[in-house]
Amino acid sequence: MLPSGRFRDCDSLTFPFVPGAPTMLADSRPDETRVQYVMRQVADYIGKGHLKVGDQLPSEAAFGERLGVSRPVVREAFGALAALNIIDTANGRRPRVSALSSQTLSISLDHAVRTEQISVQQVWETRRSLETETIALAAMRRSDDEAIRIRDLARAMADAERGSPALIEADIAMHKAIADASRNALMAKIIGAFEPLLEAAVPAAWRTRRTEDQHAAIIAKHLEMADTVLRRDAEAARRAMDEHFDRAIGAMLAVEDAA
Repeated sequence: MLPSGRFRDCDSLTFPFVPGAPTMLADSRPDETRVQYVMRQVADYIGKGHLKVGDQLPSEAAFGERLGVSRPVVREAFGALAALNIIDTANGRRPRVSALSSQTLSISLDHAVRTEQISVQQVWETRRSLETETIALAAMRRSDDEAIRIRDLARAMADAERGSPALIEADIAMHKAIADASRNALMAKIIGAFEPLLEAAVPAAWRTRRTEDQHAAIIAKHLEMADTVLRRDAEAARRAMDEHFDRAIGAMLAVEDAA
């Protein structure tokens, strides 16, 4: 056991559950299956044991023996937890605690949009709320390298041809770079989860800018946003992002409403 009280590299002979942890389905709930019970216990073990990303968990056999369930039940629970990105079971190795990822949320968001449980407009409204805050945080917290990268991506947008893949790629990358520079991991991951949706939505938004002047106005706004981050002007950054959503996203939603 580590000095902090955490266990790593556990084996099936010594199963380091935290004191008072339930055993043998002692606190199973009437509305959950055995697989769901094991999933809950594994998640509880990670939390109560204060495990960190990369820490190793006990084996299937150890969990099965401790919880009074078969190894196939534990294996199915591990698979479900891996799909939720709570643990990593890649290459058949002993499970480890996974790092926070946008992928699981991204799949759920894409499914919700495709099945019309949420609308594209709701996605943009959520993005707007998040990104007006992340750019303000980025202006206050960014490193010099991050500010330069954001500026360079805005310039890449200005150099790209209208409607080109290079334009779309730089646009999405700039918004992601701003989110990363905010130093708010949760906001950055949520914004990152929108990325697959943006691969279709961003080109659609650019297509609403039909004239050279409209295109130039959006480019100018991205250059302005990059400049506010470079100058560490949080309030100006927030205003610039808000105006960006007013112009670019508002135009796209107006086209959708008219269709």
